[in-house]
Amino acid sequence: MNAVKIGIDLGGTKVLIIAGSNEEKHPTGLDFTPFQLEEIISNFIEKHNLDPVGIAIAIPGLLNTGGDVLLCDVLPRFNGWNANNAFADISPKIRVINDIRAALIQEFSDVDDSLTCGIVMVGTAVGAAFIVNGKILNGDSGWAGEFGYFPLVVNGETKRIDTLCGGDYLAKQLGLTPKEMADLAVEGEELVLKTIAKAGYFLGVGIAGLVNLFNPRRLAIGGGTASLPGYWEGIIKGASDNIIPELWNEDLLCKVKDGSKVAAMGAMTLL
Repeated sequence: MNAVKIGIDLGGTKVLIIAGSNEEKHPTGLDFTPFQLEEIISNFIEKHNLDPVGIAIAIPGLLNTGGDVLLCDVLPRFNGWNANNAFADISPKIRVINDIRAALIQEFSDVDDSLTCGIVMVGTAVGAAFIVNGKILNGDSGWAGEFGYFPLVVNGETKRIDTLCGGDYLAKQLGLTPKEMADLAVEGEELVLKTIAKAGYFLGVGIAGLVNLFNPRRLAIGGGTASLPGYWEGIIKGASDNIIPELWNEDLLCKVKDGSKVAAMGAMTLL
């Protein structure tokens, strides 16, 4: 058997599992259950003849220090789930971390005391995490980074960044599944592309608020929705239009270095 570390990025539409050169993706969704995840991971280990020396899981939502999922909007069946209990018989070391926090750790592995930076991940919903003067920003109760709840006023109505920019909400707005939306965007469907570009612009406006408030050296942006055609261009337009001119430069915003693997790889740094 192959002794390996396993990194898992559990999201609202898919779960990514990485172990050495082995990698698999499986669909999730609102009705996805902890039992299904446990079965997928067990099958992955058996299929690739692995001996897990550690399992690290990046999970969306709020977690406590004991590994309990306190609140997960995009995967509600996981509220109250504890990975340590679920995988105690599979691996001697289990680590659980918020997915955006995991991505932050991976993206900014070399941190000095002067660094202020952040990461924004746009998938099913939107999340963020920040380092301020070399230290991770946690907030009073650990909730810092809930960027998806950032309010914007659009046509006289206050809406959340999640509902304006998150992939699940965009697909529902178009009456499509996320996959159908992505496929039509690649095919150049005009309405889909306009919707994506507008969402990117709104996210850029929200990011401008973060930049004007925190004055970061760099903000990295990732997630499947952010990679849709036209989304990135919308972000740049919305941000550059609204950031204080003295704070804007072309290197301020960038795409995450490790793409779709960033959260799983960040989680594995805990092992």
